[in-house]
Amino acid sequence: MTSSTNTFASVFIEELEGRWKEIDILIDQITRSEDDVKNVLCRSAVVLLVAHLEGFVKETASILIKDLNAFVRFKDLPKIVQKTYCSRFLSPINDSGGIDYRIQGKLLEEFESLNAQLVVEPFLFERNKNPSPTVIETVLTNFGVKDFFTLIYQSNLDIVFENNRAETLVLSSELKDYLKLAVVSFPYNIELDKYSISQKEKKLKREESLWIAFIDELLRMRHSIAHGSNFQNEIGVPQLEDAIIKVRILQYAIALVLFASVIE
Repeated sequence: MTSSTNTFASVFIEELEGRWKEIDILIDQITRSEDDVKNVLCRSAVVLLVAHLEGFVKETASILIKDLNAFVRFKDLPKIVQKTYCSRFLSPINDSGGIDYRIQGKLLEEFESLNAQLVVEPFLFERNKNPSPTVIETVLTNFGVKDFFTLIYQSNLDIVFENNRAETLVLSSELKDYLKLAVVSFPYNIELDKYSISQKEKKLKREESLWIAFIDELLRMRHSIAHGSNFQNEIGVPQLEDAIIKVRILQYAIALVLFASVIE
């Protein structure tokens, strides 16, 4: 593992604010529009918000792969990362998705000798999959993260569900600043305990997670809009602004946990 500055992750996080500009423009237009136009723009913002989350998950994984290729030899990668990469070259040998571990072992030996460069595709979900909680967890699991929503359950991030916008905005700004500093060099310097992000004694039930409930509801609205099953606007400006800040904080949480997975 090579220590260095100017990581791909640091550039990515630095540019992240600019990626929200189109939604900021929409919000500005919504607040100055008549009701009919406002409803159309609110519905458009929901679709765009989900697209932002989907794109973020994919790009964060891609950025991590770039840093791993730049600073870590294949033989020094976490074993789960090596094995996920190998899945690109292996077909299941049974209906349960089992693989031939003898072939996997030989592939790993060959890739170590060649110092193979990773590609991101084996770590991602299927194309055109909405960023459901299951999809998000699948991507993170491919990097060795177990039960992402259990990790952030009852963490400091839960303040977003307490209807205190001022404190939520402070948290978002703090997360952004912390993440910028944490990934400025490789290995990253991330302490998840700072935000009480940690493994819990018991596995989280789906219905216990406020984050899962939030994502499910956001995807339900997006699905309703995109497939034309509901032409009524279900979300007002305050609720939309609340959803936006939640997605931004969720993005920071995904990045923190994903980037931390390769330095433990």
